[in-house]
Amino acid sequence: MLNECPTVIDFDVYQPRNPKASSYYRCVEEHFEQLETVWDERYQRRFGFWRPYVMDVIQRYLDCGDLHFGFARVKCEDCGHEYLLAFSCYPYCTSFARPEAFVEK
Repeated sequence: MLNECPTVIDFDVYQPRNPKASSYYRCVEEHFEQLETVWDERYQRRFGFWRPYVMDVIQRYLDCGDLHFGFARVKCEDCGHEYLLAFSCYPYCTSFARPEAFVEK
């Protein structure tokens, strides 16, 4: 079974999380397009013109941590438990695990 590993959380070890479950992620996903359409009218005077690279950064953020965009299979050597670890948009984002962090040196 996949759930055979102990359920004790070791806070010294990175715990993968589901980025889509965060309130911030849902807010960006649901409202970013609307922000783009009202930017010139509401915010340009105060914050300046809409910078094109913002779209790329937001898209990378939304794709970050999504298994559809790449992952590593991680296996516990002691019990054989396996899970998939989604790649991050590193170096742009440091909020998700990077596969190289799991390589023994």
